Amino acid sequence: MKKLIFFCTLIFTAQLTRAQNGISFFNGSWKEVQEEATRQQKMIFVDVYTEWCGPCKYMDREVFTDTTVARKYAAHFIAYKLDAEKGEGVELSRRYNVGAYPTFLFLNSGGYVVHKVTGEREKAPFIGLADVAVKAGADKHNPGNLEKLFAEGDRSPQFLRDYLRRLAEADLDNSEVLDAYFKTIPAPVLEDDSTLLFFARHVNGTHTATVVYLMNHYHQLSDTAKAKVSGRLFEKLVRNGAGLALKEKRLLEYNALLAFGRQLSGLQEGQQAFLNRLDLVYSSQIRDYQLLKKAGYIMAARPYAVSTDAARAEDKRRYDKIMQPFLTGEKDSTKIPGFAEERKIITEIYSREISEQLYTAAKAFVLLPSSENKALTDALLWAKRCEALMPGTKPFIDLIKELEEKKK
Repeated sequence: MKKLIFFCTLIFTAQLTRAQNGISFFNGSWKEVQEEATRQQKMIFVDVYTEWCGPCKYMDREVFTDTTVARKYAAHFIAYKLDAEKGEGVELSRRYNVGAYPTFLFLNSGGYVVHKVTGEREKAPFIGLADVAVKAGADKHNPGNLEKLFAEGDRSPQFLRDYLRRLAEADLDNSEVLDAYFKTIPAPVLEDDSTLLFFARHVNGTHTATVVYLMNHYHQLSDTAKAKVSGRLFEKLVRNGAGLALKEKRLLEYNALLAFGRQLSGLQEGQQAFLNRLDLVYSSQIRDYQLLKKAGYIMAARPYAVSTDAARAEDKRRYDKIMQPFLTGEKDSTKIPGFAEERKIITEIYSREISEQLYTAAKAFVLLPSSENKALTDALLWAKRCEALMPGTKPFIDLIKELEEKKK
């Protein structure tokens, strides 16, 4: 018996040591982690990441390895890592509406979301995040508990409104709940500004009949009401919805969402640029050469107007601004992992920005037939400007050769 106790103590000590050396992530399937959470009566903490995500690597290296962080999370959660682009992670990321990395999910043992945040955190705020999640878990109105009530059949309008608010706050797909609420609204109330505004403020996905109704009646909103929701609708339905539909080649859905996006009032310059970038990708897919040229010329116009000397001057201005806190001692570069490599990158920060736009436009023009001599000549000039700004960059050199071959 003493040997058994001693053996169990060794196992416990080993597990504790792992926790003290960093967060110990559960190794198993999604079903198994839920079973383990039920067994230990703990919530589940999920780190949703991708292999290419820099901030995700920072969390792995600098935050998850901290002993205080590890003890805090071991006390309250079963920790689990989920690659959003592999295995079960693909479907689970879609289920939990994950669109940026890292995303941290705090779930109850049934897999219902209690709390959700996006973006890396330093150690202290990350510890504080655990406290917020634990408090949310104790709230009977958290999204997880409300989801359970919804699954059990509660369709009262006030409950659905409250549930939609919570889902929107947590940035979760609420399409099914929104459609359930849509069905409860009397016909005379549907076209009220207040009803349309509620839809606009709470829609979080595109797989819902309510979105179609909203798009068809958006024009009825007053200018004041449109100003309140156009930014959100652009992010949810155009940047996220149309962007994903285009990526997955659901082109009929993409066209409907993009047409709606162009109707939104008060679009900012960056939003217009995003619409143009979508045009470039879409026209490349369907071989619409006129739209391709139009989008490419719009994208390249401003960056190509910047001379090499002007770009170098702006590089220096931005570099000096970024480096100022380090030169004055306000920040310590020795405490930033990979600072030397990042410093090399920011010496050409503006040149990289405009080169990316020129390269994207020029690369798209490669798809044009060889008869489009003027457009190909212009694309070659854009590619050469990229190489002048960042000499020796292989993709730029390869593109120049590709365009020269196309022009022969």
